[in-house]
Amino acid sequence: MNFDPTLPVNRTMKSLIRITLLLVAALAAPGLHAADDLLIADFEGETYGAWKVAGAAFGPGPARGTLPGQMQVDGFQGKGLVNSFFKGDDTTGTLTSPAFKIERPFIRFLIGGGGWPETCLNLRVQGKSMRTATGPNTQPGGSEKLELQSWDVAEFIGQAAVIEIVDQRKGGWGHLNVDQILQTNRKPPGIATNATREIIAAKRLLNFPVKTGAPKRN
Repeated sequence: MNFDPTLPVNRTMKSLIRITLLLVAALAAPGLHAADDLLIADFEGETYGAWKVAGAAFGPGPARGTLPGQMQVDGFQGKGLVNSFFKGDDTTGTLTSPAFKIERPFIRFLIGGGGWPETCLNLRVQGKSMRTATGPNTQPGGSEKLELQSWDVAEFIGQAAVIEIVDQRKGGWGHLNVDQILQTNRKPPGIATNATREIIAAKRLLNFPVKTGAPKRN
């Protein structure tokens, strides 16, 4: 950086200090993020590694997006994700992580696909299912997009746990999409309720979903 002799010394020094602090913050940010979040799985490998696979639904390894015969899958991070649509909706199976220690109060993940009890993501502690989540879809139509969900697991800090991804349903939406499972200190943002927004009615029809994956209404 060139020194401008026409500027007062105090202004120049303040500018240098500000730039230096910004650079330090930018360099330190990745390290701080890494210290905050503990990655459980991002499914970027060619195989599931130490995860235990049972059944055929999850294929030989993480999918690279949409599988044959499936609607467009998006909302996942990186190149890979768990997608139990391998060979269609009628394959079943489970995918279980190695045991890990719960060290953060929240577990966050991306999830989509079937919304059935038989298509679910479970947190198992001491052999019992303590938290569960599903995709949004049970009716024809819908979307394969993965959405952010989370569990509050503060009560289990210090205990060993496993993540279990289950696909035990055949037929429509008999599959699950999962990606980017991590532990974090950051409380997930709340969901707005009774929210309003003024818009200008510039067209004849208004299309909106009642919930994610629900049929559109006019």
